[in-house]
Amino acid sequence: MSNQRHPKHVPALNTLTSLAYSAPVVPVLLLIASTNVLPGIYSKYYGLSLAAVSLAMLIAGLFDAFTDPSIGYWADRYNARTGSRKPFVIGGALFLIPSAWFLLNPGESVTFIYFLFWYLAFYLAYTLFNIPHLTVAKEVCRRSDDRNKIFAYRSLAGLIAFAIFMVIPMTSLTEGNEITPQVMHYLVVTAGILLLPMLYIYLRYLPTSAARPEFSKKSENPLRAMRELTNNSPLKLYLLGTASYFIAMSSDTALKFLVMSSYLDMGKYFGYLFLLTIIVSIIVVKPGLWFIERVGKKKGCLVAFAFNILSFSAMPLVLLKGDYSLHLYAFYSLSLGISTALANIAFYSILSDVSDYGTLKSGIDRSATCFSLQSLAQKTFMAVGIAIYIALADRFGFDPVASSQDEGVYWGLALLMGIVPIVFTLVGGLFIFLIPIDECRHDIIRRRLDAREVRFWRDAEIDKSRNEEKTLKIE
Repeated sequence: MSNQRHPKHVPALNTLTSLAYSAPVVPVLLLIASTNVLPGIYSKYYGLSLAAVSLAMLIAGLFDAFTDPSIGYWADRYNARTGSRKPFVIGGALFLIPSAWFLLNPGESVTFIYFLFWYLAFYLAYTLFNIPHLTVAKEVCRRSDDRNKIFAYRSLAGLIAFAIFMVIPMTSLTEGNEITPQVMHYLVVTAGILLLPMLYIYLRYLPTSAARPEFSKKSENPLRAMRELTNNSPLKLYLLGTASYFIAMSSDTALKFLVMSSYLDMGKYFGYLFLLTIIVSIIVVKPGLWFIERVGKKKGCLVAFAFNILSFSAMPLVLLKGDYSLHLYAFYSLSLGISTALANIAFYSILSDVSDYGTLKSGIDRSATCFSLQSLAQKTFMAVGIAIYIALADRFGFDPVASSQDEGVYWGLALLMGIVPIVFTLVGGLFIFLIPIDECRHDIIRRRLDAREVRFWRDAEIDKSRNEEKTLKIE
């Protein structure tokens, strides 16, 4: 049904389209990779306390509660009129460079206000880029399996960005292999060089559809759009799963760099282990896509969660500082790499299908708003999780600048980096399992949406013909 009329509204997914869509992800996520070490950089090199860093990240999470839904709403409204989300994607990517420069190169005197301001600006730019960009994927491919493929390309681009991030400190440009402020300087320069050609590829080769048909021309504000989305039960289950998953993953972001450099005295291996995770993820993307296409994206997501649990289970043993701590950390990194490859494909593809269900039920395409809620949940619960994990680590007596740690610090870190993330991962997997939309059900949803769109354009052409006939009669 969807191919009967107006094929220009359903661009065919091919390699060029997938590459064009994924191209700007490389420089953007190259900058976002810095957030994995940002708490450690500001506390270790600029003297900002862990409490101040965690408070700034908590405020940023609250700030996102306003900006994410607003950007999602206006991206949907603009797309309904023009059929494009590109101005949001381009503007966000360009704004990210200056905000990243000031955030990652603060100079000698650093205050809490400085860090907070540029951290908010940095994430606002990323939100402007990320939410519309994620939504574009579901619009350039209607079929569920095509969405798996395009998100696989996006995942691969992101992994390449993280690989570049980890390679920079290993080059002759920097001193040593550790992540330092000097690495942050070259990081922004590299991203700036890559951004313009990648944006050109995105603009030149990514198809732009025509204005999307709105079957119910209701005037609504962002708050009303949010209220309408509460009727989407699969979306609520997805967001609960997202929140739990990112609370678990924030443990790694908050404490990994600090623990390796200050507690385990393995800071020189941080880059290599991080790179191991990235390389494993890159290798697993293609077989992971094959696996997800056979078992389904929900089961693929649950398998990713299972590998997360396997990773976190190794952490209490790593923290014992035994002869095999480095080997166990390598196992942790390897399992995390497999999980990342599977989750990056399945997680966003599930949301694309869930947003189609909402469009079918309401008659209005609120896809970007759905993705904004996912982005909000990710950033908010990552920020809240990071703040809580850092604050609790401080409460347990962990001091990143101390030459030695109290014995009780081990139990606190084992709890925060092992047991608690496992619990939240299990809870997140339960919510994902309960989502009632699978590939078969989405196929039915997609056929009904395509049929509705065909009727819309057919009726629009009939009305146009009638109006032309009336005009001729009058003349």
